[in-house]
Amino acid sequence: MCGIAGRVGTDCGTGAILTRMVDTLVHRGPDAQGEFRIPGVELGIRRLSIVDVAHGNQPIVLDHANLAMVFNGEIFNFRQLRTRLESIGYGFSTDSDSEVAAVAYQAWGSEAFKEFEGMFAIALWDGQRKKLLLARDELGKKPLLYRRRPGGGLDFASEVRALRLAASAVHESMSVSFEALDRVLAFGYIGTPLSAYAEVEQVAPGTLLEWSMDGGITHSSWAAPMSTRPLSGSPTEIVDECQKLIEDAVSRRLVSERPIGALLSGGIDSTITTALMVRSHTERVSTFSIGFENPEYDESSYARAVAQWLGTDHHELIVKPDPERWVQTLGDAFDEPFADSSAIPTLLVSEFAAQSVVVALTGDGGDEVFGGYRRYSAVPALQRINPLLALTSSLREPLAQVASRAGRRRLSRLALEMRPAPSLMERYMRVMALTDPTLRSRLWSPDVSENLTFSRPSAEHWFEMNWASSQRPYDSPSQHLAAMDLVTYLPGDLLVKADISSMAHSLELRSPLLDRDVVEFGLSLPQHLRHFRGQDKYLLRQVAAGLVPAKLIDRPKMGFGVPKAAWLRGPLNGLMHDLLLDSVSRSRGWFQPEVVASLISDHESGTNRDDVLWALMMIEVWARRWLDPS
Repeated sequence: MCGIAGRVGTDCGTGAILTRMVDTLVHRGPDAQGEFRIPGVELGIRRLSIVDVAHGNQPIVLDHANLAMVFNGEIFNFRQLRTRLESIGYGFSTDSDSEVAAVAYQAWGSEAFKEFEGMFAIALWDGQRKKLLLARDELGKKPLLYRRRPGGGLDFASEVRALRLAASAVHESMSVSFEALDRVLAFGYIGTPLSAYAEVEQVAPGTLLEWSMDGGITHSSWAAPMSTRPLSGSPTEIVDECQKLIEDAVSRRLVSERPIGALLSGGIDSTITTALMVRSHTERVSTFSIGFENPEYDESSYARAVAQWLGTDHHELIVKPDPERWVQTLGDAFDEPFADSSAIPTLLVSEFAAQSVVVALTGDGGDEVFGGYRRYSAVPALQRINPLLALTSSLREPLAQVASRAGRRRLSRLALEMRPAPSLMERYMRVMALTDPTLRSRLWSPDVSENLTFSRPSAEHWFEMNWASSQRPYDSPSQHLAAMDLVTYLPGDLLVKADISSMAHSLELRSPLLDRDVVEFGLSLPQHLRHFRGQDKYLLRQVAAGLVPAKLIDRPKMGFGVPKAAWLRGPLNGLMHDLLLDSVSRSRGWFQPEVVASLISDHESGTNRDDVLWALMMIEVWARRWLDPS
């Protein structure tokens, strides 16, 4: 795992700016630094050494510098690929997956990316074709962003902070993308291809970008994460096949020369991952969990029980609330606005685990792949009774208000959703949204809103485009909603949270449930194996039942969150007022102060407005940390 950066263009080749770009990514790779420079091309890397620690440094340079590559991630099937390449005459000087990736491109061209099973962001200079290639894995596990420079050049990096430095080094300004900030207000994250800056874009998951010396850029998709596979056999055989696929995925992810463990919440996904890791790993598995003093948000007892049953070397940290410091930590770690408050516990558990291990397996992806969200069954059910929902209009708002004041967030959301929707897509977008277009149009100042089309806002338009692109001949709406999450929520929110939070502490996370074979299998499951007898994630529950006692997993889903609604009425109330209503935020002219003040008043009086207020705070925290002069 690493941080990569680079520059191409006629003004490149000295490396002075590149070195400074790479230095901003030291947290992603504290073990080694490397650079490749020729006239017009600069590639740099900060390495977190995990595979072939002694000899696997980068950049990889082949064919007398006619091909050079920097690589962030892991190719888990690299040994099988190496055997294939050796059989057709290619040799190797290291035992690293990065060299295998470079030689695979040398042998197969861009078709090589389809052969890689893993997580990666690759920058490769093809001297024969005089092109820079930027490639990203099909689920977007590893980040890759780029900035077109005036004059036709291009900068790229793993994080925006390196691109900001490159721009400032040549006295080029970067402007805020209000379209991206509108997505943060709408959904809590930005999503591809935008970034918080108008001049910066993300390489989309499963996409290859090619830059030519004339400044031309082309994009092509080489993968899509929505494939399915035929299923056959009895229910027992399907459960066994599922377990075997996950077990193989776990085994592939145990390759490491550095200490490796697992993040264990005690939920179904991390329990399965850890249980299968215990079976495959030759040493006693180290597990890590954190807990909170508030029992409503504390899963540590469940994790402890699972760890005891599995016999792991369990490490547990109970943290005392320090929300003001944690907000500051978010601002330092995330160099773009990010409004998923579960980033706080993810940062905390990453910091805790990184004191003992360099690699950790997680249960990320189980909900998306196997139908673990109640919305996957609830949204289609509501849409089936769509014509009847108009009859509930008089009850909707009062019930939602009562539920909100009682702290029954799910009941409040359900009450608000008891209204007609013109399509399944519209209903799902409403469920996923933090704020609706009407509120956002009131929030933005006239100077900003004139550049945002609120008749069909950009955030909703982005959702619609992804909905269309995720269409497949699925058997059930649940499968389609999961596929939609795999191209929006997963790469835009969950994987960003995991990558930034872990790499802030030089920790590599690996997610067996996002293995290509596992994803294809999970998306192929019919409705009754995803949701059955009131249980979501039904098939995965059957797998878990064969690995640990039922009492360890038969419990309500908790999630990995923090009590932000209570915090905004308590320990974060003063900070919220300062961030959202002081002269600094007002002087930006982004939001209407009276609308913001009204939302704060609503929240303080008992109506939960924490979703939109947290998003506004994260935007302002980002602006003060990354935009304002220091």
